[in-house]
Amino acid sequence: MKYNLDDLDKLDELLKKGIISEDEFKKEKDKILNSSNKCTTDNLFGLNENTYCFLIHISVLLGFIAPILGLISPLILWTLNKEKNQRVDQNGKNVLNWILSFALYLVICVIIMIPFHGFMNLPMHFSNTIPSLISLFSRFFPITILMIINVVFILIGALKANSGITWRYPLSISFFKR
Repeated sequence: MKYNLDDLDKLDELLKKGIISEDEFKKEKDKILNSSNKCTTDNLFGLNENTYCFLIHISVLLGFIAPILGLISPLILWTLNKEKNQRVDQNGKNVLNWILSFALYLVICVIIMIPFHGFMNLPMHFSNTIPSLISLFSRFFPITILMIINVVFILIGALKANSGITWRYPLSISFFKR
């Protein structure tokens, strides 16, 4: 929107200086105003491109409410508009690549934890004492670190998408080619 105002100001200056005619001014003004409306109404649910890409990234956090929502919501947002908008397609692929990579890393962490930490020997009841908290944290340390990385990457990706930047998640495997 800011760019449109700058363009309109420059156009107005050209008209005042007599460099362009009134008809040329009207044609260019219509082009500028129509180009801003076009990006917000291309079936992105009334959202502009950056906000829609932001939602694709941030919807992964729904996985903390119900794990399947963290996969389904970005998948739906991506598939609805991947053919119509290249940035949505790129951001959707990046997000899905990260979700699948994260799931793979999570499975690897669990497999590694089983023989080394006695995963099945967890107590059935848990007390809130400091030694038991430390013990629980140390058992799940790799998963805890992975979860922190997941949230940080999602937030970085969402903020960059909101700024108009397509960000590839570090450590993600390219299941979907860009």
